Amino acid sequence: MNKTRVLLVQYKIIYLDVKANLAKFKRIIRKYKDLRPDLIVFPEYALTGPLYSNYFLAFDNNEFIFDELSLLAKKNNVNIIPGSFVRKEGSNMYNSTCLIHRDGQINGFYNKKCLWSSEKKFLNAVDDMKVFETDFGRIAIQICADLHSSSISDSYRSFKPEIIINLAMWSEEDMKAVRKKVPKNIELIQTEYLSRARAIENRSYIIFCNFADTLTVKAKTGRQYQETSIGNSLIVNPYGEVIARSSSKKEEIIFAELDLSKSHWSKYTY
Repeated sequence: MNKTRVLLVQYKIIYLDVKANLAKFKRIIRKYKDLRPDLIVFPEYALTGPLYSNYFLAFDNNEFIFDELSLLAKKNNVNIIPGSFVRKEGSNMYNSTCLIHRDGQINGFYNKKCLWSSEKKFLNAVDDMKVFETDFGRIAIQICADLHSSSISDSYRSFKPEIIINLAMWSEEDMKAVRKKVPKNIELIQTEYLSRARAIENRSYIIFCNFADTLTVKAKTGRQYQETSIGNSLIVNPYGEVIARSSSKKEEIIFAELDLSKSHWSKYTY
């Protein structure tokens, strides 16, 4: 059996402090090194929190942070998905992520397609597809609201990833405007059942990695508002079963061994 060890970090972000988050990454990776994970996953905006009025913190492709993360992956012999971050290319900015291989190499970036309303004012969406090859299998990465898109899920069919990973900053406040129309636990319902559906659609593992606790965000207008995590970081197997889940909204480590021979248990026939 092809067993892959995954460490999922439901992570409490230190707002707008890249160096403090990097130091915290290092502490977490060092603390759990004895578990010998093949892959460590952090959530959306893990290195900064949402920027909105702080785009001077956007990374370019030569940013020091990528050298630091590459060294961290190589030193600890682990593949790392460092959450997402705002990345600039020329005049464009994206909500991006990458996979840093255990040899320290970065093989391109994935850019979020389904931007949240507040992101659309500042960021660009690109309709491209990126699947990352690793030493244990193929990984597709998506970011937060991308989970809603059945067309994104459909596009994975020709690539057949063994694992699909969603990096999220999924908060209780997301449905505030329609709170009278929906169940109080709608965010938990959505994240679990969309994850299970995507797993069944692709016959692959799904990892949903959310941020932890609360975060006070400063908008471009100067207004401050709170993001409260729903928690619910989870791992779903290719049959649609939840095999691991966070126990609260607080910072938490979820560790699991995935049997990737279970991926693609049947052929795509539609």
